[in-house]
Amino acid sequence: MAGARRTRTRRANVELDETSFLPAIMANLNKLAKKEVHIGMQGDADLAMIAGVHEYGSAKMKIPARSFIGTGKKKSAAGISKWVRTNITPVAMGDMDVMSFLEQVGVIGETKTLANFNRIKQPPLSPLYARRKRGKKILIADADLRDSITHVIVDK
Repeated sequence: MAGARRTRTRRANVELDETSFLPAIMANLNKLAKKEVHIGMQGDADLAMIAGVHEYGSAKMKIPARSFIGTGKKKSAAGISKWVRTNITPVAMGDMDVMSFLEQVGVIGETKTLANFNRIKQPPLSPLYARRKRGKKILIADADLRDSITHVIVDK
């Protein structure tokens, strides 16, 4: 028999007292639960193809994967989680708007993903391409791709 499945949960520190109105708190949290933030790139088909090649690589063209969205997601998770834990109470109590809360989550994730995009150094450039290219930054020539990284708030 397999071992017990380990789960990890985090809880928000929302304090209730005699002045708290539970239906209002539930309504605010339900508004939040109906939305989600998508952080990624947005553009035309050519840009999507370039992003896909950078993210997953191309065996046929011998282009290695240089993931910027997947690694950006991992690197932004801690910052987003920390911000959400400290700011969920004002949303629950109605002191902060749900859309402004989600907008800030998107801004944090987008900023961290852009910073990750600028930091990518592995795998190194091929020697042939490195001779033609100036500088050491790998994805710096893809300014359109960098500028297409954005966030959108959508309904679930």
